[in-house]
Amino acid sequence: MKRFAVSLVFGLVALSGLATADQRDARLVELFERLHRSEDSREIVHLQSGIWSIWTESADEESNALMYDGLLAMRGKRYEVALERFDALVKHNADFAEGWNKRATVLYLLGRYEESIADIKQVLALEKRHFGALSGLGLCYEALGDEAAAVKAYQLALEANPHLHSLPAKIERLRKAIQRKNI
Repeated sequence: MKRFAVSLVFGLVALSGLATADQRDARLVELFERLHRSEDSREIVHLQSGIWSIWTESADEESNALMYDGLLAMRGKRYEVALERFDALVKHNADFAEGWNKRATVLYLLGRYEESIADIKQVLALEKRHFGALSGLGLCYEALGDEAAAVKAYQLALEANPHLHSLPAKIERLRKAIQRKNI
């Protein structure tokens, strides 16, 4: 049965040309429901990959080209080039949540945390379940020394995706840091 479920996920993602292929894609509802129910580690990985796959692809070819170019630049650690591509992407398609998320990621990598947070807020206005953006928000708040805001962001990320296994330890560590400050 599990193999059938995993095959179904791949089948849903493979049909991406038939759907919106961004955060408005109707297939996300089922993928998130299954992600919340699943306890099978392999299925969870496939479900998460399916969600990311849908989020990253737009129905608009220019958006896809800018995303691809930006991702290539990020992989090559050419962050200024990536930022240019993602700037162009969010100007071209302001309703594409993953464009904002990728730009937020680059801004974080450049140490521009406040700007990253602003972009993450755009992502969340478009896709409140974006566990990647919520995790990134936590990282930004940690970098800025706001442990309480980081805890809240990480908790929201876990609500969106209960399989982010590194977050409970981060939340616990931050809560201890907050308690030490309040002593």
